[in-house]
Amino acid sequence: MGLGKTFTRSIVREIGRNYGKAASNYLLGDKHSTPIRMVGGSQDVSRKRGRVYDNDYDKALKKFEIKGAQATFTQVLNIHSEYFSLVEEANADNVIDLNEMSFLVREIPRGISALEKAKSGLVDLGKQDFADKTDEKIESFKEFMKSLDGALIIEDLPPTKFNPIAFLFFFLSFIGLDRVYFKPKKFWSYFYAVIGISFPYWVVFGDKFYAQESADMNSGLLIYSILSMTMPLWYGMILNPIKTGGYWEYRSIKKQQKAMNKLAKAIKEFTAIQMAKY
Repeated sequence: MGLGKTFTRSIVREIGRNYGKAASNYLLGDKHSTPIRMVGGSQDVSRKRGRVYDNDYDKALKKFEIKGAQATFTQVLNIHSEYFSLVEEANADNVIDLNEMSFLVREIPRGISALEKAKSGLVDLGKQDFADKTDEKIESFKEFMKSLDGALIIEDLPPTKFNPIAFLFFFLSFIGLDRVYFKPKKFWSYFYAVIGISFPYWVVFGDKFYAQESADMNSGLLIYSILSMTMPLWYGMILNPIKTGGYWEYRSIKKQQKAMNKLAKAIKEFTAIQMAKY
């Protein structure tokens, strides 16, 4: 039986706490924590199911209406169950997706609103016991949001400010020196740097070298000279931009970090506003 069918408020709190903590650990630099996705993530939980509904939770909300006491309370259980089934689905691959987290948090007010209407209707129908149980479901929505918010720490997010030194290495990337700065422990960083640094030599003295040494130049020197003279093209324009290292990989990481920081802050701002209402 799935999580959405067997939850209790304590389990809901634990889920929210674990969800927020996993995201915080990654955002704050613990790369051994649960993997995380950001912009461009799957967002499976919000995908369209047919042409009318985003998912079964959305379907349950849009079809909700006050009927008899039992029918209304059954809808309450269904809405609550479908929401936490979405939570289960979002966690199924053991990867935290901030897009999914944002979606789940922003869907909570819809669920609470529907359940509050159900609670009022059940009171009017004289079913206080059902109304009290509905109130418990409302509180579990709030518990999930509160626990997630408490565990999602954003005060010390990695900085994403402009780095003048990194920008300098954008220009140096065309002769391979960027990797020495960004990847100093890698052999290939120095290999590319040696070829890049020798580039000006081959440009200035290449013709004379060929004229004097063409008769006995071995194939190794020929290959080396070709690599050096074409360095700005194959390294600066091809290898680095595909993010295999150096400046462009650094830039890609910074861009992703900036997007994650922005979305994490937006989640916190949203939860703060909602909790103030409740």
